[in-house]
Amino acid sequence: MKKHIIIIFTVLSLLILNSCKRKFDLPPKKAEVANSGSITIDSIYKQFGAHYSLSPTKLFKFNTDVTLTCTVTADEVSGNLYKTVYVKDETGTLQLKLLNAGGLYVGDQIRVNLNGVILDDYGKMIQLDSLDIEKKVTKINSGNVVTPIKTTYNELNKLMQYGPLFSYSVSILQGALITLDSVEFDVGSKNFPYADKVNLSSIDRDLVTPNNKFIVVRSSGYSNFANSLIPNGKGKITAIVSQYNGAIQLIIRDIKEIQLAAAPAPYFSKNYDDINLLSGGWTTQNVIGANYWTVGTINGTYANASNYVGGSNYTCECWLISPSVDLSITSNPALTFKSATKYSGPTLQTYISTNYVSGSPSSATWVALNPTLSGGNFDWTRSGYISLNAYKSSNVHVAFKYTGTNSAGATWEIDNIGIIEN
Repeated sequence: MKKHIIIIFTVLSLLILNSCKRKFDLPPKKAEVANSGSITIDSIYKQFGAHYSLSPTKLFKFNTDVTLTCTVTADEVSGNLYKTVYVKDETGTLQLKLLNAGGLYVGDQIRVNLNGVILDDYGKMIQLDSLDIEKKVTKINSGNVVTPIKTTYNELNKLMQYGPLFSYSVSILQGALITLDSVEFDVGSKNFPYADKVNLSSIDRDLVTPNNKFIVVRSSGYSNFANSLIPNGKGKITAIVSQYNGAIQLIIRDIKEIQLAAAPAPYFSKNYDDINLLSGGWTTQNVIGANYWTVGTINGTYANASNYVGGSNYTCECWLISPSVDLSITSNPALTFKSATKYSGPTLQTYISTNYVSGSPSSATWVALNPTLSGGNFDWTRSGYISLNAYKSSNVHVAFKYTGTNSAGATWEIDNIGIIEN
């Protein structure tokens, strides 16, 4: 009898354990395929515009079982994206913000039930928000080939309007996987890391296009390539098109998709990542009044000059002067930098000298250069490549002279200053 009781108890225990195990192993129930039909990405964008043009008091949320079938074009594997993937279908491309990281990979074809999913934007980047992939996404198959779109700076900046309420437009390639050819990183980015791995901070680097425009490449300090140094040469880059307010940004999927040729390092470069105006041997000299060169930190870091202090303008002439650079054995040296300005006042002047040593600028001979400068409204503009072939000396200094009066003074900003072999 005792033996029978033991057998019965053992069988019951196994049944209970097996039942518990089976229930534990079952994945969360996924939403069923939509009964009310499918939707395409271009229709999602149109839905965004239709809803947010009506000054709604709440976010748009899908309230029917409607299915989006799409393919993943960028995933979180490199660490440059977090709780974010990008997808495409035959009609467009889109960003998906996820509740949890992981689970979706490039080439996965997926079916998304949008019932209960939020459609909104962040910094003008339209997105499906707070998507629970465990409950809302079904993977159909994997390994699909994703081909980037070959494009140009001008194509990236073609805009489409969605929703008058937001009074902005978005790039027609927002969310797309694209390839740009014949590009290089700006001199202030070459030989610097893509991001700040130590502080786990994102950094924006400027990519220069063939028509002398630049596009921001934004990389996360959590990415597996954050510490990699940016190459010096030209080539092509494949990346995802993102957007933050009015700025187009590129997001790298994989460091292997940065295919730039080898090239000589800059002879000299200066950016303001360290928030230090004078690091690297730079100096300031005041000819009239006080020094108004500082480091600006609004929307980036850069050298900033303004004589407007405490509600008044002040008369000044202050110089920002580079350390000595040896160009005696160069072949085709060129100066490059970018500038931005706003408000009325004297134009920033750029000079070069081969006999300056230290102290007052009047102790040396300076020759004015003719860079392309910003036209105003804090519009960052590249100077172009200014030939320095006439100045192949062992003691070259470049300088920026800022002047102001007691009645006027523009604000000037400069960044990514360097001399390269052009």
